[in-house]
Amino acid sequence: MTRKSVFRDMDVCVNCKACIVACKVKHQFPPHTLLPAIEESRSINLIQVYPFGPEMRSDRVHQSFVGIACMHCEDPPCMKVCPTKAVFKDSQTHITLVHRNSCIGCKACLWVCPFGAPSFDEDGKMVLCDLCIDRLREGKQTACEAACQARAIFIGSPEEIAQRQAKKAAERIGAGYMEQR
Repeated sequence: MTRKSVFRDMDVCVNCKACIVACKVKHQFPPHTLLPAIEESRSINLIQVYPFGPEMRSDRVHQSFVGIACMHCEDPPCMKVCPTKAVFKDSQTHITLVHRNSCIGCKACLWVCPFGAPSFDEDGKMVLCDLCIDRLREGKQTACEAACQARAIFIGSPEEIAQRQAKKAAERIGAGYMEQR
């Protein structure tokens, strides 16, 4: 299996939260009510979706959403600061993973993560998106990608992600996106 990366097309996300629910089901997290971004969650949410807008553009209302989850950074700062080396990279996929038994719950990973991705369970141990590595190894999509009806989530090789990003940038330029902002 090759290196995997995440592409989230937040221009098409409709905030249905299917990705969050699929992740909770897959990882057997408690299905607590999803709260607004300003409130503290009562259960583990490895994916957060925040609203951006609404705003007026050329007499039209635009609302978008920003999905935040572990980006499985090439050189993850969480891995560098972990005093017990609990955070590591899978040698085949380069997915960032956690040895939960080694985690001491110091939260240094959370302080340095630019995405605020690490979560902590009731024992104070770090929980991080594992990109459904078991499903990927079986040739399946991740739970969040499979559940996304808007197809806003894509898991692929860095080359596939770069192609999608280039296509998205070209679409924005072609649509005069930058002038509308």
